[in-house]
Amino acid sequence: MEHYQTLIGVVLEKLSQSHQELKFNMDGLNSVLANHTAEEIAAAPELLTIRELRDVYADIVAAAEKRFPGLKG
Repeated sequence: MEHYQTLIGVVLEKLSQSHQELKFNMDGLNSVLANHTAEEIAAAPELLTIRELRDVYADIVAAAEKRFPGLKG
């Protein structure tokens, strides 16, 4: 079964890269939202969408980190 070790390594590396990209995007979305009040966000459909996207990214990151705690580092 040694031939699967390479596959597992490649998939874990891609997962780590995806995790980093998701966190980068989530941080960017948080930055946009931090520049607006709750009232502004509630009144602007674009900002509501950004908040929803940020929340989805957060859910995905949290699920990946729960399943693979080594990703946090």
